[in-house]
Amino acid sequence: MKKIIGFIIFLLFYFPYTAFAIENITMQFTKTENSLLVNLQIIPSEEFKDDFKNGLSKNIVILIELYKKWSIIPDEFVTGTQIQKIMISDPIKDEFIIKSIEGEVLKEKRFKNYQEALNWALNIETVKIGGIDKLPEGKYYIKVTVESNIKKLPSVLEHLLFFIPRYEKKITIESKSFTLP
Repeated sequence: MKKIIGFIIFLLFYFPYTAFAIENITMQFTKTENSLLVNLQIIPSEEFKDDFKNGLSKNIVILIELYKKWSIIPDEFVTGTQIQKIMISDPIKDEFIIKSIEGEVLKEKRFKNYQEALNWALNIETVKIGGIDKLPEGKYYIKVTVESNIKKLPSVLEHLLFFIPRYEKKITIESKSFTLP
């Protein structure tokens, strides 16, 4: 029993929970004939920048969803997209690698400056939500969720140590309601 308690205490110190993550999100969207174009900027904390600069890799998951607003029943999910940004910091090579996964498309860029890497990773430009001309008339809104993930526990330990959080911070914002089509 003492070994199990000692092991749990070791894991808590080995996988510390830190709240150095994203601070805010700004969103703009424009409506065209048959699509919505969404632009995002994720604003990180200073500690997040310092951690990345000093070699701590980060993983950010971004969900952009379109919902139909209802008055009595819960809002209806219409469509959405997920973007994952894997931010790898290698202070030995003085190199910063950003992998962006959107659907089945993987883009990878390498940077020598950590600030340029952060700018490319945290500015999401022109995510297209198409087919809005085929939607029934009504009020809609865009919901954006950004989650900054912490170090991943092995799957066996994830079930045993369920009280350890899976992400550093999760921020959700919603746009004002607008009418479609």
